[in-house]
Amino acid sequence: MGTYWRRFAALGTAWLNKYRADPFFRTEINVVGLQIAFALVILGLVAISFSLLYTDVSRAIVQGIQAGIDAQTSGAVAPSITQELQQIKVQNLTSIITIIILTTILFGYIIARISLAPTRNALTSQKQFIGNIAHELRTPLSVLKTNTEVALLENHVDPDIKRTLESNVEELDRISEIINNLLSLSTLVRPEHVEMNAVDLSAIVTEAIDKLEELARRGSHQITVRKGPETSVWGNAAALTQIVSNLVKNAIQYSPRSGNIRITVEPAPNNHVDLIVQDAGVGIARKDLFRIFEPFYRGDPSRTRGTGGSGLGLAIVSELVKMHRGKITIRSSVGRGTTVSVSLPGVAGRGKVGAEASAKNVPNEIAVDFSRR
Repeated sequence: MGTYWRRFAALGTAWLNKYRADPFFRTEINVVGLQIAFALVILGLVAISFSLLYTDVSRAIVQGIQAGIDAQTSGAVAPSITQELQQIKVQNLTSIITIIILTTILFGYIIARISLAPTRNALTSQKQFIGNIAHELRTPLSVLKTNTEVALLENHVDPDIKRTLESNVEELDRISEIINNLLSLSTLVRPEHVEMNAVDLSAIVTEAIDKLEELARRGSHQITVRKGPETSVWGNAAALTQIVSNLVKNAIQYSPRSGNIRITVEPAPNNHVDLIVQDAGVGIARKDLFRIFEPFYRGDPSRTRGTGGSGLGLAIVSELVKMHRGKITIRSSVGRGTTVSVSLPGVAGRGKVGAEASAKNVPNEIAVDFSRR
């Protein structure tokens, strides 16, 4: 008997330790416990309802018989009792159904909160961990890049070694871009801390094109920018810059050499501003189109080959657009190019026109041909 109890105590201790240490096991136990409690509450409500129903029925029958005896009209007793019982049935059924529905909603909400808590906490911890690691990697990468660039300044560097060092710098830049994207994903954990104000989206587009000038020149691309009046949006300037930069960079990278890229910024109905980036590049396959906003998702190898993408750009764009309460849509056809449309809330009565958009009613159109520079 003593051995049995010792084994039982050891088993109970092991379960208790697992309950404390394993959040998913703890969630399973809590959910099962809540379901048992829910079943007991429902059974209790049914038992109480039947008890009240029995009491009300008994009272109605007694009162009906008593009324018939007092009035000496026993023939009218049966219809009056039937009518009373029908009314009692309707009232009790309505009360029971209402109470059960409310109880189900309450327990369903509690169970959902408890079930999703480990996943929610794990996701938050994962993003914070990624952010911390990205911060730690920034410094050594900067040192490596600086040392490599200093070595390239030497006059007597062997050509083969020089090509290797230049390749290393390109790869370090690629890693730096991935780290910046990871930091952006980490920042999106607490979007309520992001400062919002009126931002001229036309100016953001101009700034992004200036920064990507060298990349566009390498591919001899022609970029046409069409800007309308009143293109101010309510948002965060840094986040909007990242949205525009990622979309324009994708358009440049996936367009053929000397390809045309059209960027449109214009007011839209319901106090919104539309940003449209259109290219005539390789396009996106239908099977990939539904997953392009997933982090680290890479599409068709023919599309991703040689672009150096990390699979984070569009995922970050999607999250940033959601943070601005906007909407993003993508239309694409393989071999015919891609059109990305972003709709963002505008600033009612506080619209501004971009530096290049001087017309009030007629949109400005500016073409920049990087193949001739």
